[in-house]
Amino acid sequence: MSRRALAQPAVDSVPAPVRPDLARWRVVAGAFLVLLAGYGAIYSYAAFAEPIADEFGTGRANLTLVFAISGASCFFVSPLSGPLADRIGARVPALAGMLLVGLGLLVAASARSLVEVHAGYGLLIGLGTGFAYVPAMAGVQARFRRHRGLASGIAVSGIGVGTALVPPAAEALLALGDWRLAFVVLAIVLSGIGLVGAALLDGAPLEALAVQLRPAEAPPGAARSFMPIWFGVVLVSLPSTLPHALLVGTARDLGLPRDAALGLLGLLGLGTIAGRFLLAALADAVGRARVFLACCAAMSASLGLWALAPGLPGLQAFALLFGALQGGFVALLPAFAADGFGSRDLGALLGRLYTARGVALLLAPPTLAFAIDAAGQRAAPLLAAALVGLVGAALLAAARPRPPHISA
Repeated sequence: MSRRALAQPAVDSVPAPVRPDLARWRVVAGAFLVLLAGYGAIYSYAAFAEPIADEFGTGRANLTLVFAISGASCFFVSPLSGPLADRIGARVPALAGMLLVGLGLLVAASARSLVEVHAGYGLLIGLGTGFAYVPAMAGVQARFRRHRGLASGIAVSGIGVGTALVPPAAEALLALGDWRLAFVVLAIVLSGIGLVGAALLDGAPLEALAVQLRPAEAPPGAARSFMPIWFGVVLVSLPSTLPHALLVGTARDLGLPRDAALGLLGLLGLGTIAGRFLLAALADAVGRARVFLACCAAMSASLGLWALAPGLPGLQAFALLFGALQGGFVALLPAFAADGFGSRDLGALLGRLYTARGVALLLAPPTLAFAIDAAGQRAAPLLAAALVGLVGAALLAAARPRPPHISA
């Protein structure tokens, strides 16, 4: 049967023996858990940065490189994991990814050099998260249209929960032993959570689900819009990658105690949870593209608060505000793409698009770390990053494909 013929069933019908609503929300729950596990591992690195630096005698730029490798490899593997989910479903890639997350933590736990930390905590955790992220989010888009923003927001709030809970848990583990023991415990707990989540994802090919959502076809001119959208996502993602990698370090530069600086990560996580629920639900009501673009611009501009904050209250306000706006950006990016480019080949589409975020994650944190060290202050580099993000938001607004009609 041709793919065009497959596109005829009514919206929200599913070829599964389970009740459609239950099947859809089961997938959302699975995506929530795999993102909690993968990004909980990635973002908990800030809790271990100082003891690792002390053991291996390294500085801020080398430490942010670990974060950059994990985040970038997550998205660079998406051109493989996305089409794979289209063909065989999201479950198998996500299961493999969660096993890689656990393996990466175990490799890092036994590291005898910083290069081995890069390989375990950077590369393997990043690849594992990437094998789960795009398939899980493509699976959510394939199951929803009318409430696509809310469903995406709930799914990616797993990142916020992981950011809010895992670093404090990692800090508590450090109090009981060294960072190597903490990595082993996290490997067991996070891979276990992730494997449960992966089992909840669709085992059927996503292309068989996505073509049931109209419009499956991309609007006229969408193909020409892809590269401008890709570059816009790169530019907006540059500022979006920075606080998780460097906010704790800049807070320590201001003389703040370690627990207060790490507490900013928890506020980022709480902000993202609120943003992903509230802004995603708002987007379904007033227009997903409109709210997504507003999040891109406001998130970039909010770096000015980080640049100029004189102490802890300002940094706390920034963490909550930025977290909410970044939450909206991350939640609505896959919906923005699916709405604009059509629901066909969602995994492949998101896989190509998310390489833009990989480029930003690889470049932005080390570049900003070097710039802050060279300038001896954070304000000018952060304001420059904010300007780059605003340019990206303008590019996205100008280039976005506009389908004839997308129901809110």
